[in-house]
Amino acid sequence: MAGLLAIAAPLKFFIGALSVMQQPEAGDVVQLALWWSLYAAVFWLALLLAGEIGERLAPRGGRLARSSLWLALACACAAAANLASAGRAGILIEQGVVQGALPMHLYGFALSFTLALIYFAHLGRSRIHEGAAARLAAAQRNQREARRRRVQIDLQAMQARIDPGLLFGMLDAVRLAYADDPPRAERLLDELIAFLRASFPHLRSEASSVPREAELARAYAQLLSLAAAGGWSMAVRISEPARHARFPPGALLPLVDDALRARGGDCTLTASCADGACRVVLGLPARPSQESLARVQALLRDLDGLAASVTVASDGAATTTVTLEVPHENA
Repeated sequence: MAGLLAIAAPLKFFIGALSVMQQPEAGDVVQLALWWSLYAAVFWLALLLAGEIGERLAPRGGRLARSSLWLALACACAAAANLASAGRAGILIEQGVVQGALPMHLYGFALSFTLALIYFAHLGRSRIHEGAAARLAAAQRNQREARRRRVQIDLQAMQARIDPGLLFGMLDAVRLAYADDPPRAERLLDELIAFLRASFPHLRSEASSVPREAELARAYAQLLSLAAAGGWSMAVRISEPARHARFPPGALLPLVDDALRARGGDCTLTASCADGACRVVLGLPARPSQESLARVQALLRDLDGLAASVTVASDGAATTTVTLEVPHENA
């Protein structure tokens, strides 16, 4: 903007002078072009410098003080450009374009002063728009952060709903197992203690990682297997990049719980990171309930936007594949 306004005045002067000059010599035209180029360069630099000074000093005073400052800066810009190119007066007077140096300077000053005010007004409006954009961006960040906190609370509530039922169900399974198979009951109790020690410290955590969530899912599947004497297990494979990736806490347990309660069987969990995304693929013996799928998907979308997703596929062999994808970030 400063460059366009800086060249506007000398270009107008140059074209006007050429239209008035009678058979000007090439040397005169070249000299005028050089003088006007100097005028444009000085005016452009003066606008940039004055704009920077005004930006720094204007907020410190009141409205009257700010207006006075911008008027003074506009005068300084116009005066600097005209004085720097004062040598053009000789050619213009000789060619009859102007009657004297004073009228030339007054006319040049008035036009340059007006252009400087236009530039400063544009600068002020731009700063207002930038400030409004910054405030809007801050409000949007706060809104996203509030939504993230709400989602974390929902995830924690989901965990809290599972854990009491798991605790009482497993304790009842231990009691029944002691009557029929004491060694299995001992293993079930050991697994339950290990699972609770791993999960309870993180029930209120707002963040987790892929290895932690994978271990909780594996331990949970093992608990259900021992409780049902099913003999199934969960195989876990985590790529090296995924070992340091964050993952929403409690997002896997509802899916594993639904699937294994519907039909027991071996499970798999594969985690990998590629193309800026972290993917956790669950191989389950049954399809989780639509309610659990929809809730987990809604929570992930609220947490990470459209970059998060939950997809379900079946290979036709009574195995359901659930893929959870979130943006790849370090835990």
